[in-house]
Amino acid sequence: MSRITQKDIAKKAGVSVSTVSRTLNSPKMVKESTRIKILKVINEYEYRPRFTLKYYIKEYKNYMSTKPNDTIYSRWGMYTHDNRYKEYTASIVKMIMNDMKINEDQAYYMLYYMISNNIDYERAKRDMKVDVNFEIYKRG
Repeated sequence: MSRITQKDIAKKAGVSVSTVSRTLNSPKMVKESTRIKILKVINEYEYRPRFTLKYYIKEYKNYMSTKPNDTIYSRWGMYTHDNRYKEYTASIVKMIMNDMKINEDQAYYMLYYMISNNIDYERAKRDMKVDVNFEIYKRG
């Protein structure tokens, strides 16, 4: 059997895909009877959402923005060298490496670029270019 998607859940519950998405992401925005119907279908088919790289980067930026440091430069050192954050940062970098097919240094640069400019992953990918020597730099 193929992987169950939100579209499959919506069809089986008789609702729209956006209602399924709202049920998962903002349950208070969905009428309780509808939410219960959708959750029953989700449990019946053992649906598990697939998190994307975009989701992890957004969560990472939200997480890191709550840290009590005064500048991005001091935070960046903490994210990459402090044992409390190092592993989490490395996992995000690995996902960027796999998605963009770039090396570790380039992936760290991409992550730094996103955090220091407060932009999302898709925007950063549009802004950056990898040349034939696999050097990464800002377009323009």
